[in-house]
Amino acid sequence: MRKYLVLLLVAGLALASSTADVSPYISSDAPVNPGEGDLPVLDSFNVEDFSYGVYNVGLGFDGTNFWITEGYMQGGGEANYIYIVDGEDYTLITDVEQNNSSGWGLRDWCSDGDYMYASQSTDVDYYDPSTYEKVGSYTCSAVNPNRAQAWDGNYFYTGSFSNTIYQVEWDGVSGSTASYTSWSTAVGNGGTYGAAYDPWNDCLWVSTASSDGMLYQIGMDGALIDSFNLMPEQDTSGGACMAPYEGQDQLWVLAQDDPDMVYCWEVNPESLSPATWGEIKTLF
Repeated sequence: MRKYLVLLLVAGLALASSTADVSPYISSDAPVNPGEGDLPVLDSFNVEDFSYGVYNVGLGFDGTNFWITEGYMQGGGEANYIYIVDGEDYTLITDVEQNNSSGWGLRDWCSDGDYMYASQSTDVDYYDPSTYEKVGSYTCSAVNPNRAQAWDGNYFYTGSFSNTIYQVEWDGVSGSTASYTSWSTAVGNGGTYGAAYDPWNDCLWVSTASSDGMLYQIGMDGALIDSFNLMPEQDTSGGACMAPYEGQDQLWVLAQDDPDMVYCWEVNPESLSPATWGEIKTLF
């Protein structure tokens, strides 16, 4: 009887873990320090209130709405989906099928102000935020998939279950191949999943899926600024993005959990906009 109970337990654990796209690596190449301060949770919403399954992974913001990806086919579904979610009340606007993706499908999202970008391989697809349709793609062989996605106004940044974040330069021509360089090795647990450029702090926030809750803050010189532990809210993260909360941009991170959630973490308390700083400087 004990043998069968053990087998059932192992099967149950395997089933539970299969609902998250989890990194197989926890690296000791760099220190994993949770940092001295906590990040307050400002808000959250339940993705499974509107998703078809429990395989939600990617997160982005187009300036108005959140974009969430789900690898519904990973659980035997007929297609993978993109959920377009209102950025103010977190209700579903529409869902659309991903363009010919399979398995976990598209992962993290980023926006360059014109298009939304995400990848399931070495191809990075981009979508029109007004029609939700794919309009082009480019190739980046830095990682497969180009799991994390961020844009700082000049360069893309990507990484995938590794310590390394790559800086990517693309000419803007659909079908072309982007160039890339190793930019940072500051992700200590090797679980890179999502990325978001924060113009207020001039840094990259990197979410990870190594089951230890780690979030990394990386300066734009590629050096580690700090690291934080997001548990108990999320031990395994998916995509990340910057989006407004009560008028101020904050960090939003998808939690691959039970249920899948999106949390808003306060990273910019009482920040002043660059425009405001300019106005203040003119007074002196």
